[in-house]
Amino acid sequence: MSKLDQKIENAANKIEVVANEAWKKRSFRIVSKSISATAEIGLMIGAAHLSEKGYKSAATCLFGLGAAGLVCDILFNRK
Repeated sequence: MSKLDQKIENAANKIEVVANEAWKKRSFRIVSKSISATAEIGLMIGAAHLSEKGYKSAATCLFGLGAAGLVCDILFNRK
């Protein structure tokens, strides 16, 4: 493994440790889930605006992505 690969691996390990520690805090989980839900709702609102302007296929894709993300958040992120 080259030096660059090793540095990247070390940085990724440090980020993983910090993320795991942060996830144990309830406030961090609430904030991160709220940001995720807000982004998904934003996708669906953006889809409505695109639909009004005539971009039906792009609006359908955006709405589908936002809805799928929101459903996954509700079903799979219950901790």
